[in-house]
Amino acid sequence: MRLNCRFHGQAPTPLAFLVLSVTFNIGFVGGVAAGEPTPDIEDLSINDLMQMEVSSASRKSQTLSDTAAAAFVISQDDIRRSGATSIPEALRLAPGIEVAKINSSAWAITARGFNGKYANKLLVLMDGRTIYTPLFSGVFWNLQDTMMEDIERIEVIRGPGAVMWGANAVNGVINIITKKAKDTQGNLLVAGGGNQEQGFAGYRHGGQISDDGSYRVYAKTFERKAYVGSSGERLHDDWRSVQGGFRIDERISSDHRFTVQGDVYRKTVGNTVGPVTVAPPFNTWYNVDEHADGANLLARWEGNLGDGSEFKLQGYYDRVSFSAPALSDDQDMFDIDFQHRLHPSSNHDLLWGASYRFIHNAAGNTSAIAYTPESLGYHNGSVFVQDDITLIDDTLRLTLGTKLEESHFGNTQVQPNARLLWTPNDQHSIWASVSRAARTPSRGEAQSNIALGTAPTGFPAPFDRVQVRALPNPDLKAEKVFAAEIGYRTQWTSQFSTDITAFSNHYTDLIMFRQGQFDFATLTQPMLWYNNTSEVTTRGIELSSDWQVFDWMRFTGNYSHLKIEKPYDPANPDTAGLSPRHHCSLRWQLDMNRQTKLDLTLRHVGRLNAVGQSVPAYTTFDARLAYQPYSGIELSVVAQNLFSPQHLEYREVTAISLYDFSAEVPRSIYGKIDWRF
Repeated sequence: MRLNCRFHGQAPTPLAFLVLSVTFNIGFVGGVAAGEPTPDIEDLSINDLMQMEVSSASRKSQTLSDTAAAAFVISQDDIRRSGATSIPEALRLAPGIEVAKINSSAWAITARGFNGKYANKLLVLMDGRTIYTPLFSGVFWNLQDTMMEDIERIEVIRGPGAVMWGANAVNGVINIITKKAKDTQGNLLVAGGGNQEQGFAGYRHGGQISDDGSYRVYAKTFERKAYVGSSGERLHDDWRSVQGGFRIDERISSDHRFTVQGDVYRKTVGNTVGPVTVAPPFNTWYNVDEHADGANLLARWEGNLGDGSEFKLQGYYDRVSFSAPALSDDQDMFDIDFQHRLHPSSNHDLLWGASYRFIHNAAGNTSAIAYTPESLGYHNGSVFVQDDITLIDDTLRLTLGTKLEESHFGNTQVQPNARLLWTPNDQHSIWASVSRAARTPSRGEAQSNIALGTAPTGFPAPFDRVQVRALPNPDLKAEKVFAAEIGYRTQWTSQFSTDITAFSNHYTDLIMFRQGQFDFATLTQPMLWYNNTSEVTTRGIELSSDWQVFDWMRFTGNYSHLKIEKPYDPANPDTAGLSPRHHCSLRWQLDMNRQTKLDLTLRHVGRLNAVGQSVPAYTTFDARLAYQPYSGIELSVVAQNLFSPQHLEYREVTAISLYDFSAEVPRSIYGKIDWRF
C-alpha cells in the first residue's frame, strides 16, 4: 500500500522531519515487538462499550445502556486511534456534535444548532470544573488543553442537562474526564511534528506517595502554523502553547477519597484585527499576537456515610488573564459544589445538592470594547433535587428532578425535567424525556459597548464613513428552551449495536442583535443592540452504530440531521443556519497484526446557509497508521484532509462584514512517537 502525501506551504520543522524519519525507518523496518502490545479492537467488545460508565447525565455512575439520555462516550482508545491532537478534534467522533474549524487556533462547536465561535448553549466541563466563560458566553477552546493520553473518556450528553449542571446546559453537556493518578504510573514521552503541527512534545511522570496514594505531573508544548486564506494569502493565526499540571489521589480511609489537581498555562495566538474608528485608513487590518495566562486548582472529597448514603464536596479556583488590542481581562472564579445521594427506600434513589459561585471580572477597556462598570464581582447560587423511582424492577424507571438557580444576570430560573426508561431486556432500552433549560445573559451582552467596525454612508469626505457600535441591554431575560426527546438503544448481537435519538426543541427569548437605523446627524449612533427576539423551533435525529465485523476489524458510523422549523427575525442572520442540516462520519479500524494498526475516517458535512455566511458542503478523509516495534513504543503517521489541498469549514459571523478573512483548513501530515517506560 502506498501513501501519497505532499507538503503545502512552509516545510516541516526539523523536529517533524526527525519524527517522520524515525517512524518510517524504524516503524517499517523494525523488528518484532516484545512485551505487551497496545490494546486491540477485541479488548473493547460491543458489550463492553454498552456497559461503559457515564456520570455526566445524572451525576452518578451508570452504564451507557442504563442512561435515559442521548449519551455517547469517546474512550481513550478512540482518541488515540483518531490521531486527534486537541480536544476539539476528538469531539468530531461524537454524533450530534458540530465541530467546524475557523482557523488554526479557533473552533465553532455546538450540539443541535446555533453554532459560532462562542456557541453559548453547550456547557463544557473538565473533571467537573466548568470551562464555560461568563464574559461572552461560550468556550475559549484554544485555552482548553491537557495531555491527550491522560484523558480517560469524554462524556457527551446531547440535550438539556440543566437539573444536574444548571444554566447554559441547554443543548448539551460535554465532560472531559482525566485518568486517576494510579492509572498513569511510570513515564510517558510523546513528540512529533509535521507541516501544520510544526512541533509538539509532552512528558508525564506518575508515582506513589503512600500505600493508597498516587500522583502525576506533566508538561507539554506545541506550535501550530498559520492557515491560508480563501485568496491564497498566509493568515496570522498561528498558535503556541506551554502548559503543565499535576494530580494527587489519596484514599483517606476505606470510605473516603480525596483528589487535588491543577494546571498552569500560557497561550499565544495570532489574530488579525480591523479598524473600528472613522479615522482613515479604513481598509487597514493589523496582525497582532494575543496572550493568555491561566491557572486552576481543584479539590474533591468523596465519601460513604454510615447510613449508606454517599456525598461529594468539590471546590475549585480558576484564574485567566488575557491581553489583546480589543480587550484585556482578568477573571477569577471560585466555585463550591456539594451533592448527597440517599436511598430512602428500595424504589427510590434520591440525589440533592447545592452550589455557589463567585466571579470577578476586571476588564481593560479600549475604544473597541468597553464594560460598564469596568470591574465587577457577582454571585450565582443554586439547589437541585432528583429522584430515580423504580416502577418495575429492572424494567421501568421514572426520573423526576428540578433545579432552582439564582443568577446575577437573568434573575431566577426554574429548570425541571422528567425522564422515563424502559428496558424490557438486556439488549433493548427505550427512553423519553421532557425538560426545560435556560441560558443566562453574559456580562458582555448586559454591560459591554462594542465597536463592530465602520461602514460607508454615501456622503463625501469627511462624512463618508460611520462607526457601527453595539450597545448592551441590562434588562435582558434568560434564553429558554423546552425540549422533548425520545431514544432507542439496542445491542442486536454481540457484534452490532445502534443508538437513535429524535428531538424537538422550542426556544424563546433568544438573545440576538436587533438592527436599527443610522443617525446621520452624529455619525456615531449605534446600529445594533442586544435584544430578546422571537421564537425558534428545531427538530432533528441522531444515529450512531457500532459493528465489530471480526476481532480485528470494526466500523463505527454516525449521522445527524437538523431542521430549523421556524426561523426568527429575518432581518438578522440566521444563526441556527450556521449549523449544517446533515453531517455524518464513518470510521474503519483495522488491526493488521499485533503490532500494526490502521484507522481510516470519512466525514461529510452539509453546507451552511446563513445569510452572507454560506459555506459549501465538504467531505474529508483522514488516515492513521501506527506500529509498535518494541514494548512501550508506538510510532504513528497521521494524514488529515486528504481529499483536497484545503477546504473551508466555517465563516466567522460578524454583525457587519467588510472583508473576508476566512481560513481554509489545509491538508496535513504529522508523525508521532509515544514512549512509555
